[in-house]
Amino acid sequence: MERRESFIVGVFIAILVPVCLFFASWWLSIAVVPERYIFICAFGGLGLGVLLDAFFLAGWTARAYKFGLPTLAIIYIYVSVITYAVFMGVPVFNLLPGAVAGLYIGRRLRHDGVTGDAAARTIRGIGLFAAGVIACAAASSAFIALRDPYTGMDIGRMLHMRFSVTRSMLVGLIAVGGPALVACQYWLAAGIARFAYGR
Repeated sequence: MERRESFIVGVFIAILVPVCLFFASWWLSIAVVPERYIFICAFGGLGLGVLLDAFFLAGWTARAYKFGLPTLAIIYIYVSVITYAVFMGVPVFNLLPGAVAGLYIGRRLRHDGVTGDAAARTIRGIGLFAAGVIACAAASSAFIALRDPYTGMDIGRMLHMRFSVTRSMLVGLIAVGGPALVACQYWLAAGIARFAYGR
């Protein structure tokens, strides 16, 4: 791995680890500690992540393209959950983890020297996997939106519309927007993987 790429990968990991531990500590503490201590636990997780970076970041960066795919899949799903939560259930922002995953897979294939059908299958695989994850996010958002009687009003306010968003309009938006989002995620993840692969 060349120096510039190693630096970028290292910065990404250095941010990812504390952020993941911050949210893990926050969410896990909700069930076990009084409310006033939740943010103490959350920032404790953040601090632990920084400490882990100090000791292990160099090794993680050096092995960035050697981690097992099941482990990476779990990390991807977890990051997608964080993204979904941070952006309050708006699934379009879950395109971002898919784009990063495509970039990672493309560079990993390049470094491993994978060619031909094996590379093509892996690129299709990351596209399908990312599409499947965002499909779950979109389905969750659709379920919540259809159960909430004020969703149409909230959308109207958010977009400063001069008309009310009816339930029929909401159903149409879900029916069209959901599959479009899934297709966009597939092509985004697979397309970026092909570009990063560069062969």
